[in-house]
Amino acid sequence: SIPQLGYNDVDRISLKKHFLRRMFRINPDVRDHACNRLASQGLDDDYIALSVRRGDKETETTILHTVDKYIELAEAAVNSHFGGNIPTFFVATDDCTVMDEFREARPQWIFVSECDNASEETGFVYGEMKYWNEEQTDAHFHKFITEMIGMASAKYWIGVASTNVSYWVYFMRSLQAQDDTWVWADPPRTGGYPW
Repeated sequence: SIPQLGYNDVDRISLKKHFLRRMFRINPDVRDHACNRLASQGLDDDYIALSVRRGDKETETTILHTVDKYIELAEAAVNSHFGGNIPTFFVATDDCTVMDEFREARPQWIFVSECDNASEETGFVYGEMKYWNEEQTDAHFHKFITEMIGMASAKYWIGVASTNVSYWVYFMRSLQAQDDTWVWADPPRTGGYPW
């Protein structure tokens, strides 16, 4: 709570969400572009977001080398939060090779992604950004912002704790979003939620 700012009896999670909304605003043109891209993927109904980080992250920590854990958690979510009806899956990733993995693992499911219209085929590598031209840089960040909005707007999220993007997206979610709709595929080393 911060009574001086009118936040009385506000829990720390909601307080962080409020402050993110006050301090972090996506440029309206970029936001509209991202929302149009998401709408073109048919994400009008409730969907599950899958956040996969690979690329140079492997040099920092252990990563999930298969999509098996995501599939396992998604199957549980379909039963617990979607009444057994399989929703669309929005995949946000720096490694577009995962799209084939997901589609091969569950060919009857619908997986959509910015990967279907973007680069970064084998993962984001921070050190390579210095070689990008302006067009490549803009394309990367348009994809990134679209994925952040797509993940934050999902009814259910499955992803990894090994990227700070997950924490941003968590606080971008609706103030009414429940923690039972947020699941780690690779639980944080500290256990539970690190906030």
